Amino acid sequence: MIKLLLVEDESATRKGLMKHINWHELGVDLVEEAKDGIEGLEAAGRLQPDIVVSDIRMPGMNGIDFTASVRERFPACQIIFLSGHSDKEYLKAAIRINAVSYVEKPIDVDELQETIAKAVRLCRENLKVDHMQSALSESLPFIRQTIVNGVIRGPIDDSELQRSLQLAGISFAPGSAYTVSILVPAYGEEEPNDVKQRCANRIIDYLHQASNGFTHLAAMQDSVGIVVISAHRPERQRELAAVYPLLTAHLNDRHPPCPKLSWIVGTASPGWPGIPDSYEAAAGYLSHLFYCDFGKLVYAADKPNAACKLDNELLHTYAKLLRELHKDAILSFTDHLYQTIRTRTGTPVDDVKNLFCRMLRMLAEQAEKRGLNLSQSGSEQEEYDWATISKIGTFKQLKDYFQRRASFLLDRIANMESNCRAVQDVKKYIRGHYGDKEITVNLLADHVHLTPTYLSSLFRKETGKTIGEYITEVRIARSADLLMEPQSKLYEVADLSGYNDANYFAKAFKKITGMTPTQFRRNHKP
Repeated sequence: MIKLLLVEDESATRKGLMKHINWHELGVDLVEEAKDGIEGLEAAGRLQPDIVVSDIRMPGMNGIDFTASVRERFPACQIIFLSGHSDKEYLKAAIRINAVSYVEKPIDVDELQETIAKAVRLCRENLKVDHMQSALSESLPFIRQTIVNGVIRGPIDDSELQRSLQLAGISFAPGSAYTVSILVPAYGEEEPNDVKQRCANRIIDYLHQASNGFTHLAAMQDSVGIVVISAHRPERQRELAAVYPLLTAHLNDRHPPCPKLSWIVGTASPGWPGIPDSYEAAAGYLSHLFYCDFGKLVYAADKPNAACKLDNELLHTYAKLLRELHKDAILSFTDHLYQTIRTRTGTPVDDVKNLFCRMLRMLAEQAEKRGLNLSQSGSEQEEYDWATISKIGTFKQLKDYFQRRASFLLDRIANMESNCRAVQDVKKYIRGHYGDKEITVNLLADHVHLTPTYLSSLFRKETGKTIGEYITEVRIARSADLLMEPQSKLYEVADLSGYNDANYFAKAFKKITGMTPTQFRRNHKP
């Protein structure tokens, strides 16, 4: 849509132009008018015109000052001046504003229409350029990614490469050496894709703008992170280490800050044909990042250490610890194992992950043997652990995950066994003091150092009956033994069994055994 603002202080001239010019045929979609520069500024702010037709001489604010203000706010606006023969002194100022043309008064409508048509053509050309620049800007990530993917796989046609580099706005100096790096941000497992994209864009934008003696071409690669091709003088490859802290400082200086960034530097190549080898060196080192904390720059040429032997003897030692289930000893064993393996960075990562997954399974099996009821079956838990472990990015994260899971299981086992001991202690106390008429839940709770409410809930969970029911069962069982003695009196049996009232005892006895104490004695006479 082309919008035009007409500013003219002579009402007759302004109204005549508004009426007699065929704006639509000229390609103008929307026209507004204003009587002076001040009113024109207000209208321009509202309309955001593509073209301004303005008289030069106007009261309050002349056309030069008015159009200068408009040009400042809307740099692409096309300016057309209406000027009298005596306005020549304004010509130099008008030239500075870069006006499209000047139409002298008295106004020739055909001349003005031709001038407006020219301004419309300029507006449309500018729009085309803007669209092309916008389209190119939107295509830049794809163009860069295409270049990077092409050269790291190689070979690539040199003329095609140069055309693509020109489109991407990248110019590598002749005689440069090239190094391929892989940048891996430490995203969390649940990090949204839009957050990852914003962070990657900030990294890529910084590298394309910063030099520090290097020219960088960077693009996202879903499987690994960000691939960067850096051009530099042959002797300066190791100076990439100086770029790394500047980049991390830039990323941390924004909100929200990007996560820690690992930078793997491949081998240096004297020219384009060697770039695939540089990339393969960096990609081959990716798995060894597992042994590094996130947030470091490493050189792929620095070979990893020897592998650690992960054998059945190690699992046999661990199995011995599981028999005792001593938490501190198991966690200490894990720490020692971590410290040993992390210095042997040649150890295959999958072997390490398999080992820790196996150790978790062995602990879960031991927990089940102790009577712990796990919420998932063994195969389901093993699948869950492996699914989690396989996604873990560093050895430290793996060790921490293992220790969290192990601590959780060990604490549950200890809690279960502690609860079982508390219930057994309560049952033992009741059996030894069943004749105590003052035996209560509070007294028993104090005995095992638990709250009455928790003890009652725990006892019912472990035995399927209340503490009162268990006390009654023990007392009735003991009273049955006493009733077998012919000389014992009923009230004596009740008293010795913990009952103050012989009648209440008789009712309780019948409820449990289905007969009165007298019937029981009669049926069980020797």
